[in-house]
Amino acid sequence: MEVFLQALVNGILLGGFYSLMGMGQNIIFGVMNIVNFCHGEMLMVGMYITYVLYTYFGVDPYVALPIVAVLMFGLGALIQSTLITPSLKTKSFTNLLFLTVGLGLLLTNGALVIFGSTYYKIITPYAQTYIPLGPVTIALPRLISFLILIVVAIALFAFLKYSTTGKQIRAVSQNPIGAEVVGINVKKIYILTYGLGVALAGIAGSLLTQFYTIYPTAGASFGFRALIVVVVGGLGSIPGAFFAGIFLGLLEQMSALFISPSYSDMIVFVTFIIILVVRQVMILRRR
Repeated sequence: MEVFLQALVNGILLGGFYSLMGMGQNIIFGVMNIVNFCHGEMLMVGMYITYVLYTYFGVDPYVALPIVAVLMFGLGALIQSTLITPSLKTKSFTNLLFLTVGLGLLLTNGALVIFGSTYYKIITPYAQTYIPLGPVTIALPRLISFLILIVVAIALFAFLKYSTTGKQIRAVSQNPIGAEVVGINVKKIYILTYGLGVALAGIAGSLLTQFYTIYPTAGASFGFRALIVVVVGGLGSIPGAFFAGIFLGLLEQMSALFISPSYSDMIVFVTFIIILVVRQVMILRRR
């Protein structure tokens, strides 16, 4: 029972990162109807920025979090305004597909050129601090990171639901032509949305640095899982992405506990395929 409870807690803590990645991917897809295939690489960039700030400037990873968020938002806004906006005018999914995949390859190889293939790790003074909670032991960085993820998720939901800019984002996601007719700057909303999605990926990467190795392809697995979270949680649904991420983390940890850690990835993707098939069958029956 103690091992089961520990795996349950670890699954929830891991699922928080999948949730944050999925919410970033979901907000981009919900507004612009494009799948950001370089989302995992954005997480990797956030990890390297945090590493540079900690190693060369002595900035604690949690203190560096706002800096990483701002820098990643600026990177996303720049990419959106210079590359993705012109591609949106072509109305070609293929162009956007190759563009985001190419951006991912560019970022990965850029990190490889700058930092090399060396594996880096951030070790803070409190990295080995553990908090016992009955039969469960939680590492302090994981607990702090999960609490920050919860705060970010609540703030994102409140921003989209209650703020004027959030209402404009939701209006553009529902009907961009109608939103433009009533005076909303759709191009500006696209830039804001993509920057926000990239900033969320950067925040997830920054929080991961204390218990995850930093290397050029570190974001690949998280990028694939973000796509799974988007599909399972519902396209354009922020709460759905949050709970789907938690479910994915629990599924991964439980499969590693009861079956084998080497099969956890396979079980995740098989479950994803089953969900897709069942959802398609339900859609056909409704029709």
